Amino acid sequence: MSKAMKSLTGGTAYHGNAGEASAFLVIADRKLKEGGVLALVMPLSLMPGDAWDACRELLARNYGGLIFASIAGRGSEEMSFSADTGMGECLVIGRKDKVGSTRAAFVVLKERPSSTLLGASIARQIRWLIKRGELRKLEDGPIGGTPLTFGEEVVGQAMDAPLPSSGGLNLARIADLSLAQAVHQVANGNIWLPSMNKTEAVKIPMTTVAAIGTIGPYHADINGDSTKSDGTKSIRGPFNIVPVSANMVPTYPVLWSHDAEREGTLCFDGDMQAQTKPTKDQDEREAVDLKAAAVWASASHCHFNQNFQFNSQPTAMQFTPRRTIGGRAWTSILLATEDQEKALVLWGNTSLGLLVHWWIANKQQSGRGNITPNVLEHLPVWDVTALTPPQLKKAAKVFDVMCQKQLLPIHEIDKDPTRKELDELFAREVLGLSESIIQSGGPLELLRMKLAQEPSIRGNK
Repeated sequence: MSKAMKSLTGGTAYHGNAGEASAFLVIADRKLKEGGVLALVMPLSLMPGDAWDACRELLARNYGGLIFASIAGRGSEEMSFSADTGMGECLVIGRKDKVGSTRAAFVVLKERPSSTLLGASIARQIRWLIKRGELRKLEDGPIGGTPLTFGEEVVGQAMDAPLPSSGGLNLARIADLSLAQAVHQVANGNIWLPSMNKTEAVKIPMTTVAAIGTIGPYHADINGDSTKSDGTKSIRGPFNIVPVSANMVPTYPVLWSHDAEREGTLCFDGDMQAQTKPTKDQDEREAVDLKAAAVWASASHCHFNQNFQFNSQPTAMQFTPRRTIGGRAWTSILLATEDQEKALVLWGNTSLGLLVHWWIANKQQSGRGNITPNVLEHLPVWDVTALTPPQLKKAAKVFDVMCQKQLLPIHEIDKDPTRKELDELFAREVLGLSESIIQSGGPLELLRMKLAQEPSIRGNK
């Protein structure tokens, strides 16, 4: 069966990491004639998942009138259209058309429709809104999506948005679509938040992580082994990761895993150390030494939380006082200077930086957002390399003031006094935003309040 699967799916959009569901999509596409309708329940990861790129390209290339529907629900069961999968899902609908699509309609429901009557009513509204061109657009500014109603109750929202040429479809599981519109603006260099007029928008320099920094190695390239065709093992990663003994200063410090008790601040030390693996001969020793030097060259002060538990962890990026190797939970990002790394960590933990992080993350799991190293390359970030020396010094100074103050998890961002102080200092001292944006009850506070209510951030809390 495995050989047959490989033969039948070779050269298609099927991807082993995406799983069998991607094969079902390929089969459905093969069976449809021009003008035929595709309608599938798929894993939610089809929309943002890294392994689903080819499937998203297939849909954009071969289908018109695309609609993607997801559920904002808190728990894993509440994110499913199916009755018994216990995982996040999405609906994909499209008509086979050689012209393809550059845009799609995105629907986010509060919960799975409880009856056929409710589902049919929502479907009729969606078709009618699309036909009349009345869906609000992602580019419209932070005014929210077009509401879907049943009687007087709002049961969801819908929005028209462009299909990116590459990368994920991030309009999944977002209950308040004004946040999607706001983050679209921020990612494109405009701070235009809910309650702000277009004339109040402020330009800021934005770029991507890969454009300004070097992302550290995959964890298996640090401590993993490879298996040869004959079953014997060879060294893939040059190090063993071991605990740090009391009163010992490690040569190669490592930030390997999460520990909630020590991760409440922007700055903390690594938790483990790397030691080069024993080798069987001189040739293997030389190979290991070369690999170890390459891994150590990636060590940095700035580290990225790649599997962010929004409802229990407070930091999206963090800073280690010593240059440190990133690990399984924290991916290192090496920039040109220590002050640039401080500035990037500062940005990553403001509400603006967290908004972008949450937007890009795969929200397949309840209360968690995952960003793989491949996706991290394209993460929009504040361009710290575009700052003048005085601006960079200001950012580093704000970091030094804030780095040891305790933060609350992201689902409590609306009542976290430290996050409020961080936002205000960054906005006022570094970005130079007006007091109307920063003041109590202003757009920054509203942003924190909205983020704290998102089901994909709160999870079951």
